[in-house]
Amino acid sequence: MKNIIIPIFFLFSTISFGQKKNSNEDLILFEKTVAIQELLNDELSQFINPKDTIDMDYEEKIKSQIAIEIKENVLEKVIQNYTELISEYPKSKLIFRALNNKGFAELELEYYGEAEKTFLKILNSDANDKEKGGIGSGLMGEPYANYKNRACKILADLELKKENFTNALKYLDTTKKYPYQHFCGNEFASEEIYMAEMYSKCYLGLNQYDKAYDILLPNIIENGLASNSELIEITFNALLKNYKKEDLKSQFENSFKNVIAQKETRNKNEYTYYYINFLNRKIELSSWKLNEMLNEQEREKITAEIQNNSGFYKLLIK
Repeated sequence: MKNIIIPIFFLFSTISFGQKKNSNEDLILFEKTVAIQELLNDELSQFINPKDTIDMDYEEKIKSQIAIEIKENVLEKVIQNYTELISEYPKSKLIFRALNNKGFAELELEYYGEAEKTFLKILNSDANDKEKGGIGSGLMGEPYANYKNRACKILADLELKKENFTNALKYLDTTKKYPYQHFCGNEFASEEIYMAEMYSKCYLGLNQYDKAYDILLPNIIENGLASNSELIEITFNALLKNYKKEDLKSQFENSFKNVIAQKETRNKNEYTYYYINFLNRKIELSSWKLNEMLNEQEREKITAEIQNNSGFYKLLIK
């Protein structure tokens, strides 16, 4: 614990007593504050979120409590530093990054009202989502800032927490004006699943089950690009509100007995795509194993594998 406290104290002191007349003062303040946040995530997480809390002894529980208190105090300082940067350097190129990071610190402290104000400032600003360099670092870092897109999603999530489902939908719809910026197919697939989950939570909250099914069902088969395990759980539980488990199992199995092959042009190239029709919704089977060269027996074998290995089907046969 000492090894953690010392660098945090050092960073605090250098921020508080750094050179005030440095022409890059906003950059120095920003970078040191970011360093504190990264230190919190990298070093304190092992004490705050231990793998097995049940078997923690008294000393470990004390360490965990101390780590939580340190984190809360440091996050307060982080918010203070970003507030200073935003106030003292209104023309800084780091304003939107500071607002973004400040908002995340407020979310961690569960200051939801303050976080809402912060992300609304971003949404109503002239922040550029295509600005190079987003959240994360190294290979996991995002290539673009996505300021307004992220603000919309966070504001929607905050509205969901308050069960203001209609307001949440408005923020989700606003992401169409500020679409997610990336160049990786896996990230776009993950984004599509996340948005489906968010929209469905709104419609389910409004008891509009058919609209929720329209969004959820096309995403229940794994696509090999991004995990859909949470979406599958949401879909399964939502379907049980209106269908019997035995009926769902029967209809799901029947849908795989009538796979539809359909030629489509995507990105100026024509390919054959394969679908099932489940509960009157088309669901694409995104397996690389499916192709036009297969005979009927081979295709049936592969589609049976897709069905049996799907997380949704495993819930149906439990």
